[in-house]
Amino acid sequence: MPPFMGGGDMIREVKLSGSKWNSVPFKFEAGTPSIAEAIGLGAAVDYLQQVGMTWVHAHEREITHYAYARMAEVEGLHILGPGPETRGGLIAFTLEGVHPHDIAAILDRSGVAVRAGHHCAQPLHDRLGIHASARASFYLYNTPAEVDVLVEALHKAQEIFTV
Repeated sequence: MPPFMGGGDMIREVKLSGSKWNSVPFKFEAGTPSIAEAIGLGAAVDYLQQVGMTWVHAHEREITHYAYARMAEVEGLHILGPGPETRGGLIAFTLEGVHPHDIAAILDRSGVAVRAGHHCAQPLHDRLGIHASARASFYLYNTPAEVDVLVEALHKAQEIFTV
């Protein structure tokens, strides 16, 4: 199979009369290697080692439990998936009467970023009988105060879209 792009280490030999492709996988890796990304990954690993993965895991569980409890207070909000004991740092949900894309737009106005759509899981959404969902993700940098802003913004979305 010929490559569809050119550059970088993908060519083994270049002559005026033509060129020869390098062996796989180099043949399909056009352009400059991801040097900056590799350096960034190294810095991220150093940072996480300094913080401590035990702390990161504990914080993620605490903030997710807190978010799960606070979001469960919102009338008409349906959390998808298992309870907080067996979930990672994200909560997918629907809100009665409000499309997930509208939820995302309203939350954005309050400085809260969520993802809305199928989340690469359209067959699951079909199985659940929903056309889309919203998803909030939590990690080491999130605080309970930010979860409170999320919940306040969800109430705003309800006020705007529910008659």
